[in-house]
Amino acid sequence: MFRRLTGLLGPRRAIAAMAVSAFGLSGCFTTAADFRTDAETFIVEDVGLRDATFPDSDATFVTATCTEPENQDEGTRFPCTAVDSGGDTWEFEIVITGSSGYDVNITRRPLGS
Repeated sequence: MFRRLTGLLGPRRAIAAMAVSAFGLSGCFTTAADFRTDAETFIVEDVGLRDATFPDSDATFVTATCTEPENQDEGTRFPCTAVDSGGDTWEFEIVITGSSGYDVNITRRPLGS
């Protein structure tokens, strides 16, 4: 599993399952919208996720859109979609793991990815 501690770890390679964890250390998220916006930013900007998802190319995610979770409870799930630089759409499931943490899982890759 790929793990990232916001601001503390550099990029690391993911294992084949491509499960990704993100843990925010800057404080607790105060609203469900905080989880949504942080997950969108993480998908687009995280170098480790990019390197793990596109190991043999210069592709990147150019946009990400997440549905706001119903609440901030641990175990709450919410979907995200992202478009890569080739125009392909990816689907993710975000699972809240605590007051400032969540797991990011790729649930659908484009064909040929």
